[in-house]
Amino acid sequence: MKIALIYPFFGSTNNQPNIKVVAENYGVFPPLSLSYVAAVLENEGHEVKLIDANALNLSKSETLKLIKSFSPNLLMLGVTTYFFHQGLEWIRFFKKNTELPIVVGGAHMSLYPAETLSYDEIDYGVIGEAEETLPEFVKAIASEKNLKEVRGVCYKNKGRIVITKPRGFFKNLDDSPFPARRLLPNEKYYSFISQRKNFTGLITTRGCPYKCVFCEQGSKPYRIRSAKNVVDEIEECYNEYGIREIDIFDSSFSINKKRVLEICKQLRSRRIDLDWSVRTRVDLVGREMLTVMSKAGCKRIYYGIESGDEQILRNIKKNSNLQLIRKTISLTKQIGIDTFGYFMIGNPGETEETIKKTITFAKSLDLDYAQFSKVSTLPGTELYELLKKDLRYDYWKEYVLDKSKEIVLPRHDCSFSEQEIQDFVKKAYKEFYFRPSYMIKALLRLKSWHEFKRSAKVAKSFVC
Repeated sequence: MKIALIYPFFGSTNNQPNIKVVAENYGVFPPLSLSYVAAVLENEGHEVKLIDANALNLSKSETLKLIKSFSPNLLMLGVTTYFFHQGLEWIRFFKKNTELPIVVGGAHMSLYPAETLSYDEIDYGVIGEAEETLPEFVKAIASEKNLKEVRGVCYKNKGRIVITKPRGFFKNLDDSPFPARRLLPNEKYYSFISQRKNFTGLITTRGCPYKCVFCEQGSKPYRIRSAKNVVDEIEECYNEYGIREIDIFDSSFSINKKRVLEICKQLRSRRIDLDWSVRTRVDLVGREMLTVMSKAGCKRIYYGIESGDEQILRNIKKNSNLQLIRKTISLTKQIGIDTFGYFMIGNPGETEETIKKTITFAKSLDLDYAQFSKVSTLPGTELYELLKKDLRYDYWKEYVLDKSKEIVLPRHDCSFSEQEIQDFVKKAYKEFYFRPSYMIKALLRLKSWHEFKRSAKVAKSFVC
């Protein structure tokens, strides 16, 4: 079959973590989930076209022209909960102008499959991970067989929505093909602090053993790719696509120390000259690991710090403390790796005093970058389960069914309004980034005119 995968452009929306100016300037990232889907389909012998309308800055009409020139049998798109209705606008446009069968997938489908299929424009849904479900699903579609025996899908039968038996999580991640980056405009991707071209993202684990209340990853079993498999993909990125900077998107990259050290060893032995960054927790690194990571090309670590108040850290089940945070940030800087701190405003139990403590704490750390986000209560998290009890209904379910039900969500055990949270976040950014000492260091760190223009654009947006 010929299958077109579409990644639309999404604008700012309510209830997303970043304030508007940050969301609009955060970068352009490759759609890795769709790239995995493309690779799975190609492995089954299907002809695939992946259109990243976001990176290519394509309108709906321009995307439609590319779809028609390809003449696919199926259209596939990923859907996310808080961008659901923006995605639905694209789906409706394509359905009206092609009448092709439309398939949707993504983590959202594990939460609200029936609600999603309630729309006439959406024909099928893939629930859960794609590696095993998708080949069976497409084979059944191509041969016009009944879908009831395919686990992990939803479809319509005589106007009735059918959800088949669930499929378990994909166990051996090494068996998954590498994302089909040859279908992507790799030269278009960057983060707001990336410094080398080409840039891409990478995923080496799924799920998380930790149970932070704000994150949905803790609800999924933790699985890892082998060191060899990870470095094989990095080497492919380097040799085939000219990748010179990689951002590893795992929620906590350094959980398995032995694997981290082996990845670093193989990167050095294969002489792969690129910069890479990771996300992790302050309690999952030490001097040996950081030293080895630095020698293997790790340039930046994103630490989930979240708050400068220890009671707030307990409230969100972060299992951290301010002394350990200071120690880890200081050690990381000593080793020569840049530090990036994630902070959230609007946590359970938040007060004006705890917010001030967070801003003061962020400024006291030797961080190269900081991101201050609004607490965003997303489905699939413990925090949302608590909020549902407050609201006495499932907001996201109602929102998916009916856009007119959209509201700006309150936050569990937090009395601040959305506007007050927005103001606190802007205050945090201004106090952190507009310090003279920080601005001087930031200017000295810039490596290109393009990077300077990106930074100046964001700074101007905050001032104006």
